[in-house]
Amino acid sequence: MKIIFRISYMGFGGAEQVFISLAKQWLKEHQILFVTDKSVGASYETLQELNIPVKSLECNRTFLSVLKFKKVIQGFNPDLILSAYPDTNAACILSAKLARTKAKVVVSEHASIVEHFSSKSQFTKKKVTAIVKYLYPLADKVVAVSEGVMSDLIPLVKQPGKCTFIHNPIRFQAKNSCDISKKSATSSEKFKLLAVGRVTPQKDYTTLLKAVAELKNRSVRASLTILGGTHDKTEMAKLSCLVNELDISDRVDFAGFSNNVVSFYSQADLFVLSSAWEGFGNVIVEALAFGLPVVSTDCRSGPREILESGKYGRLVPVGDHILLSEAICSEIISPSCSRSIRLKRAEDFSENIVADRYFSLFLKL
Repeated sequence: MKIIFRISYMGFGGAEQVFISLAKQWLKEHQILFVTDKSVGASYETLQELNIPVKSLECNRTFLSVLKFKKVIQGFNPDLILSAYPDTNAACILSAKLARTKAKVVVSEHASIVEHFSSKSQFTKKKVTAIVKYLYPLADKVVAVSEGVMSDLIPLVKQPGKCTFIHNPIRFQAKNSCDISKKSATSSEKFKLLAVGRVTPQKDYTTLLKAVAELKNRSVRASLTILGGTHDKTEMAKLSCLVNELDISDRVDFAGFSNNVVSFYSQADLFVLSSAWEGFGNVIVEALAFGLPVVSTDCRSGPREILESGKYGRLVPVGDHILLSEAICSEIISPSCSRSIRLKRAEDFSENIVADRYFSLFLKL
């Protein structure tokens, strides 16, 4: 089978990692081609390192790529095209129609179109709504990364049978990780909390920092590492001020972006996700893969699906730092499940299992 992965920019986002995971599984038996707008981005280099074929259209804007991608489709003659993100999905569908290709077009949505675009401009919200409502129905399949994201799409696509969801795969599996039973809430050694995600309002680190302050008030010796790039300088400045106000600078470390995420998971004792919303929440699965206990907000969409309503970790309301701190304490004292059960749950999201689900979908098309 000849497959094109169409994505505008190979950054370090969820869709990029999913596409790379799928490509690695299929590269030996199928012809793969990545098509991007530009030859830049951290994951663009990853494609080259993995010897995955990639072609840049050298376009400044995705909608200017329609005719160029049409020519790529006609030259490569794919059996299937998989794309991600609204603008790219829209351009991809138009390119395929102009190319009059027989290839099946599958568009994927990696964020809630309700939550993710709620703070955007009216123009952006109307544009995305129009894309989903009028162009997504022209695709052969619309794949969401969670059942929650799919439920946002169905009312607009108006073809429930055309929509489905496939959870994201994990990038790595831990060989060794810290055992929570070695520490307690009153241990003289600091309990290491980890949060992974770039600094943006979506991640609601404000609530998490307040929860850390509450832990301090409860005399719980816990430190927090926040791993992720600073994409919002205004938000970072606000959080830095809050750390000083709460007098927790000795307990909080903004570690920034790192290529060595594995070492952070390996050294942590408990994983916390404080997001106001998610598309899926890959980092929760990654934490489970390292055997880490998990406390997460019950945000849309993903955490409840991954943790199966609290079976594999604790869920708390969005924006409640008191309940978040209480859940962290409870998970420290009495984990929701054993490490072996967490590791077993993570296996449900392995690259080969998710790749098989995608390929089964492709074969049906």
